[in-house]
Amino acid sequence: MTLRLKMFLFAVVAHIVAATAQLNVDMTIMLGRNALGMDDYLSAIHYFNQAIAAKPFLSKPYFYRAYAKFTLEDYSGANDDCTASINLNPYMAEVYSLRGLCRINLKDYAGAEQDYTRVLQEMPDDQGCIYNRALCRLQLKDYARADSDLTNILNRWPGLSRAYLVKAQIRLEEKDTLGALAWMDTLLVKKPREQAAWSFKGYYALQHEDYAAADSFLTRAIELRPDDHEYYVARAQARQSLDRFNEALADYDKTLQLVPEHFVAHYNRGLLRSLIGDYNRAIEDFTFILKKEPDNTLARYNRAELRERVGQSRGAIADYTELIKAYPNFVYGYMARANCRRKIGDKDGAAKDETVVARSTLDLAYQQNKPKQRDIRHVRKRSEHALEQYRQFVEEDSGKVLDILGDLYGKVQNRKAEQEPLPMFELTMQNRSKRKHAATAFLPELKDLQILDTPERHLVFSTVAEIGNIDEARQDESRLAAARTALAPAAGALLASVVQASLYNYEAAIAEAEAAAKADTLSRLPLMQLAALLARQTPADGIAADKAPASSEAALTRSNKALQLLDKALALSPGDAYIYYNRGCLYMQRGDIKAAAEDFTRAVEKDPRLAEAYFNRGIARLRSGDTSAAMRDFSKAGELGIYQAYNLLKQCMQTIDKP
Repeated sequence: MTLRLKMFLFAVVAHIVAATAQLNVDMTIMLGRNALGMDDYLSAIHYFNQAIAAKPFLSKPYFYRAYAKFTLEDYSGANDDCTASINLNPYMAEVYSLRGLCRINLKDYAGAEQDYTRVLQEMPDDQGCIYNRALCRLQLKDYARADSDLTNILNRWPGLSRAYLVKAQIRLEEKDTLGALAWMDTLLVKKPREQAAWSFKGYYALQHEDYAAADSFLTRAIELRPDDHEYYVARAQARQSLDRFNEALADYDKTLQLVPEHFVAHYNRGLLRSLIGDYNRAIEDFTFILKKEPDNTLARYNRAELRERVGQSRGAIADYTELIKAYPNFVYGYMARANCRRKIGDKDGAAKDETVVARSTLDLAYQQNKPKQRDIRHVRKRSEHALEQYRQFVEEDSGKVLDILGDLYGKVQNRKAEQEPLPMFELTMQNRSKRKHAATAFLPELKDLQILDTPERHLVFSTVAEIGNIDEARQDESRLAAARTALAPAAGALLASVVQASLYNYEAAIAEAEAAAKADTLSRLPLMQLAALLARQTPADGIAADKAPASSEAALTRSNKALQLLDKALALSPGDAYIYYNRGCLYMQRGDIKAAAEDFTRAVEKDPRLAEAYFNRGIARLRSGDTSAAMRDFSKAGELGIYQAYNLLKQCMQTIDKP
């Protein structure tokens, strides 16, 4: 074959390979977009990850991935992807628009305003961008330019209700309440069924104690939006001020039908029930509150009084005791408890309480004659200040009352997700058919250990240890018994350790792992397995070597041994990301958050795609109070496939959203 022909064939092959690669990337992007269309955002991110890895110079995969992350409420990660897309192609207006939304949710209103201004340079008729820019300017207190944007909108689209609402909000920010009301009246002329305007007028009337008007306006808002629980709470407050107690109770009942754990509804309903003599059901309301908030002083005081009234003396004593613990100088609490103790025949206890009352009375008289020492009575003042309000109705946060902009943020899928770190990597047998998130490391050592593999079962190095099927574990044990004589001592002992752990025989599993480590002193795997098993046997969280109680001595010993084993494994294999990860997990278990975070950092330095290390470092940083850094880690962990990270990311967003 001539050189020219060889060169020609090479060029043809190269062209075919390039074309195939292009086709594959295009197909991957299409699959990702299809996943977006089906709301399968995690799969979409997976496809766009592949496209970005293959061709990092393409801008659109970053944009599409940003959209997926935004929908999952990973606003920081979406913002970064938008920026990456813009850096590659600065002429896509839709990317600036999406980044603007990300920045609004991140409270970077100045950055969002810049993005919307950039979009409007190319698309001056984009109503949504003009409106969003007005919102940003409102948040930046640039009221004049916000108002200008809204005037522009109303001149061109006079039927846009939300523009009137924001106009009103600007007037409120400028302390022009009458001007805000005028905008609401203008909106109602155009759209008489605009519930936001009716609720605004209702809240305004409520704040200015025009309860009849508040009742009327809020009733209209409820007719237009019957499932908004806040309207019922506000109307109930108006009606109870008008002494229309039964109607107020009905509104609280409706609120609790819509939101069963609503604090204000339970508390105020409890007060109303006590007011009309329905003491037992009032006690139920305050009991509900105390289950959710055991330290709620006002609820406990109300319940104590009610229990005393209905003859539940022992329950009242328990409540007064809790109040006295919180306010040691709460004289009335001692008096009331003494009275209850006498009712149950506890004369000695009553006498002790009455002695405290007598001494406190003398002390009060003494302090009144020494005004320079009034600060000594700080505790009593504190109790009096708090408890004198126990019969007052509570209201919703006043800052919300006239906030007509609504919620800018998306829905959180699971705000109560556990902030628990992922476990160590260890050897385990798993069913191939089980679909669950589990990181699996493909170590070269595993190829010599696949003796127990079947079409259904296989040996893996994973963060999820097999749980529970004893019959399958027994079969694994039988297969190992038949094959063990042909295995090297270290391999046989290591597999036996895995099988015994599957059978919950942890002491036997630990003994076999120790045997494997002795048989092969140059392998990291037995050391890691033994450390993981010892950590499994150490349930205590936050063990500290200098503070471990006697009952934790055995757990501490196991924890220390596991740490030594991982240190030894690192000496054998200093570049192993999984060893750093496992040691980080152990440090987390021991309560050494700083050391844990350092090891997780080393793990991602060794393997930038080790999602579990990002996730656990995020939890470590969250526990250390570094929420921003934790969010970055959760974003990366989610991008790499750990869906739980998005739930924790949303929890972080909740935290930073609080004033």
